[in-house]
Amino acid sequence: MTEETPQPASIQARIAALNLSQVGKSPDAAPSYRTVSTPGPRLPPSLPLERPSIDQRRKTASSPPNAHGYATRGNEPIGTESNGILPPPVIQRTGQSTSQQPKPQPSSLPDRRPSTRPSPALPPRRPSEQLNRRGSVESMSSVTSGVSSISALSIGTVRTSTSRSSSIDGGRVKAPAYDSTTLPPLPLKRPQQSKNGARVSLKATKSSPVVVSTEVIPPPTSSLPPRLPARKEPIVNGRKLPPEVPAAVPKRSALSFGLNKEPENPPQVPNGSRSQAPHVRSPHDAGETPPPVPLASRPDLSKLQVTKPPPSAAQSAASCLKCREFSGPDSHAALFPRQSVPSLDWLASQLTSPFPSLTDKARVIFTWLHHNVEYDVVAFFNNSIKPSTPSSTLSTGLAVCEGYAALFTALAAKAGLESMVVTGHGMGFGLAPAAAGCPLPPESSNHAWNVVKIDNGEWKLIDACWGAGNIAGKGEPYTKCFKPSFFTMDNDEFGLRHFPTNKHHFFRIEGRPGISWEEYIVGDPGGERAQVYDAATREHFLKETSFLPRYKKISVDPRQHQLSTVRFQFEKVCQHFDFERNGNGKTYLFVLIIHNQDSKKKDDYIPFETNGQFWWLDVRPELLGVPGESIMICNVGKVEGKDVRGLTKQEYLAKKGRVSSGPYGGVCSWDLI
Repeated sequence: MTEETPQPASIQARIAALNLSQVGKSPDAAPSYRTVSTPGPRLPPSLPLERPSIDQRRKTASSPPNAHGYATRGNEPIGTESNGILPPPVIQRTGQSTSQQPKPQPSSLPDRRPSTRPSPALPPRRPSEQLNRRGSVESMSSVTSGVSSISALSIGTVRTSTSRSSSIDGGRVKAPAYDSTTLPPLPLKRPQQSKNGARVSLKATKSSPVVVSTEVIPPPTSSLPPRLPARKEPIVNGRKLPPEVPAAVPKRSALSFGLNKEPENPPQVPNGSRSQAPHVRSPHDAGETPPPVPLASRPDLSKLQVTKPPPSAAQSAASCLKCREFSGPDSHAALFPRQSVPSLDWLASQLTSPFPSLTDKARVIFTWLHHNVEYDVVAFFNNSIKPSTPSSTLSTGLAVCEGYAALFTALAAKAGLESMVVTGHGMGFGLAPAAAGCPLPPESSNHAWNVVKIDNGEWKLIDACWGAGNIAGKGEPYTKCFKPSFFTMDNDEFGLRHFPTNKHHFFRIEGRPGISWEEYIVGDPGGERAQVYDAATREHFLKETSFLPRYKKISVDPRQHQLSTVRFQFEKVCQHFDFERNGNGKTYLFVLIIHNQDSKKKDDYIPFETNGQFWWLDVRPELLGVPGESIMICNVGKVEGKDVRGLTKQEYLAKKGRVSSGPYGGVCSWDLI
């Protein structure tokens, strides 16, 4: 008979033996021990009359069933429990057979009586949020965490409680739901100010996380200086003297500080002061008048003007175009003959690149057209004018006014200038203002010219066609004759012979936007103007509109004149024009030629007086000649075969009638009536 192993007598020994039997086995494996069933079926506990609340129910972790058909909790199998307590295992003795002992079958539960009380309502389900949130530490540890304890009353089993303590969930105070309407209002933010007191301008920035600034702002410092120490009170004979109270200043109205107020006496000095205010005499006190201002010490304005330097060449060039020096652009324009030009782009670059001024760029193109393009007189007089292009004008060298204007604008545009072609009516060859009393001709267009933007943003009207030469008539050849006045004359003077079709292209400088067709075609209402020849402006640089008498018809009857004499007068093109620097040298002597009534006597040549800017001469009307004749202003070109530029009136009278003189060049003429 085998000796029977003694059974442990205490609970501690039984627990130790149970732990030793579980060493080396898998947690999911079936237990090796067997339970001993008690005699008779063990009835389950009766159901409670009231269903426990949700917070009191047992909370279990969801564990999937293993291969043995029952779920595991943690690392321990879940066996038959009674009221949450596992039955104690039966320790098998050595050599004891267990095959005859059948496994106890769980007794069936009685039928559950239906409850008449309604189940409590479940709490409202919170809406799901489709957010990728980081897993909570609490939710991740909900399965593996818990309150693990070893019960001193259990028989060697380790029970892992999955129910959460009320101190973890039930006792935690959660934040209320976010509601922006219940938030308290934020305090007003004080705007930051710069050092000088001005508000800092707002700058556009991108959104960024709110970062609390750790910068410590120093307290505002006072701009006032520190206070002076208290003044010691004066003590005389051991007693403190009361402070001196200054006399009250009389109140003064704010209106008394205005202008044109009578002077007031200064306030009296309070008694007890060491000094007395000096007495100020006022002329109003004694009724005296102020002394007169000494006129001898007053500066003389005329003497001050004499001391000022004359205007320099730079000042005169900036003031107007008539006295500007254009020798550089004019000489440069003659270096590029039309036959050697490969293209318009090349020509525009070569002509204008040496000159930074817009005015000089326009002038060099204006002068180049004079040297390289001729007026097509054959097509003009035969009415066979064909449309042209800048390229065709460059290749043929022939054009009418439209070809000149189109080529100028093409070269100006390639040189970076703003220019356009202006079309309208021009009083050119064979045209004259309408006679008085005749019906007005209808408005028409027969000419083309240009407008170009020069220095200082000025829009300047120019006529390259009329500035290049002259035509004499049908069958007569074209004459090249450079006339720079059609580049330098102001826009108002230019408008005397040009009327644009577009009324926005007058570009007048007098202030009016334009003139009417009647004013243009009739001209001066007093009659036809005096005949001024091209030499007056081209060679002698005289102002075309300055010639007097203004009208072409001059009466020889003294009763038709307000004065006893007739004044003949003209002036140079600009008051600061220098003939030697800007012109061709010293001026010629000008004379008025009067035809003698007696054929046996020679014509009379009367020289003009001049001061360098004006020329004038007074003649009695009856000495001018007879009606039907004409009188003319001419220049004395040569005396004894020599050029006489700079000849004075006294030198001419000393040689008059003794030596030969001539030829004489015509400047202006009138008709006698």
